[in-house]
Amino acid sequence: MGKTVLTFIADTHHYSKTLGISGKAFAFRSDSDQKCLKETGEIIDSAFEFLSKSDCDAVCIAGDLTNDGERVCHEEFREKLYKLKENKKVYTVTATHDWCCDQNPRRFSGENVYTDVPTLNHNDIYEFYKDFGVNDAFAEYRTTLGPASYAVNIGENVTLLGLIDDKNGRNSAGYKKEHLNWICEQIRLAIKNGRVPVAMEHHLLIPHITPLFTKGCCSPDREKIINAFADAGLKIIIVGHSHLQRIDRYLSPNGNEIYEINVGSLVGYPAPMVTVTADENKISVKTEYLKSFALDGEELDAQKYLANHSVRVISVLFSAAAQNDSELFRQRLEALGINTEKMGKAFLPLFVTFRQLSKMTVAQAGAYINKIPFAKKIPQNSIDAYSSFTVQQIAEKVWLNILDGAREKYAPDSDFYKVVAGVFSVPVCICNKMKISGKPLEIFSELQRAIDEILTGGSLSNEALKIFYKI
Repeated sequence: MGKTVLTFIADTHHYSKTLGISGKAFAFRSDSDQKCLKETGEIIDSAFEFLSKSDCDAVCIAGDLTNDGERVCHEEFREKLYKLKENKKVYTVTATHDWCCDQNPRRFSGENVYTDVPTLNHNDIYEFYKDFGVNDAFAEYRTTLGPASYAVNIGENVTLLGLIDDKNGRNSAGYKKEHLNWICEQIRLAIKNGRVPVAMEHHLLIPHITPLFTKGCCSPDREKIINAFADAGLKIIIVGHSHLQRIDRYLSPNGNEIYEINVGSLVGYPAPMVTVTADENKISVKTEYLKSFALDGEELDAQKYLANHSVRVISVLFSAAAQNDSELFRQRLEALGINTEKMGKAFLPLFVTFRQLSKMTVAQAGAYINKIPFAKKIPQNSIDAYSSFTVQQIAEKVWLNILDGAREKYAPDSDFYKVVAGVFSVPVCICNKMKISGKPLEIFSELQRAIDEILTGGSLSNEALKIFYKI
């Protein structure tokens, strides 16, 4: 059996500069987004240039190709795909951002946001991107939405399933019964023909890290779908959407194993490119990261630039809290996609915590927390190890760990782990002191539990994996 190499990227979210890249409205939008906007073209160009010279057999893109489905974004992005296709096979699936599911395309001018932007209708996506999937496919399933899932053979031993999971018949992400049956049939057919099935879709089937972060990124039918895939024989599925770099394992009730590779956004930190190699009796997964890109004639360190941009979503929250502006704080959370109305009473202790910690160093925060009778004590030697750090800097390091799957790992016995665990215990302590129970306490208690996953990266490597199988 030969070797087949596929490289997966996700969430390119290409944004056309013609939609505006300056002014107050754009700045607010940009500062509230982990991924870049105005730099997407340059980042994508650099990544595509790197991939065109790599040894992969095909480049596969797992949805959200454009910012919000604006036609100009699609047209610019497709030109980049055609250029990449001169050197590599290219396969894509589209997702909700590509047909502007919220009907809210945007352009920015000064302090104003306008929605009078032509978009690519979901019925037009099939024809628009047919050169990047369905034209090479031996089988396809045309969805009621318009785009098609497809099956294509790559190399000697892989069948790629490009899956459109935007509709389950109940206006949510997922698949109708007939569509799911078609997918499982393609999985079994690939195995019968001695090929390795590899699937990509946009939405998650496993809520990575904690459901608090990623449940909304999953299909509501996730357990039904992943059980069906695993029992049909699928060993690996690549997803996007959450912008997190994660690898998780799932075991179906029938004892069948499947791994989900959640690929982070290419235009946000850490700009991952995940290579999947099918060779003999194993699948190997390896993650690389974009090293540099050119912007305004200057070659930039991509990891530093993207990290600095990504942490702005943290710094603007601390800034609003430091100003004691609860409404601005609420707006910043909403801009991050956090529904503050659903938070209910949990909003207040979160705001109070940010306000209290916004101007503190770790030394000051540690002393403050350790004086609270009902708070969890942080070891003094751990406080001393990070005494000169601000709480904001600690929060930013935690945020990057969430995004990159803990490339820098912190063991439970490390000083950093103890400091973070101590700080994140404060909202729970406040809830207990104020006798706030129910949902708010559940949220902050779950966040405390998730700290271990965030800092250690969990039980699996989020950068590499080997799966052994028999066809």
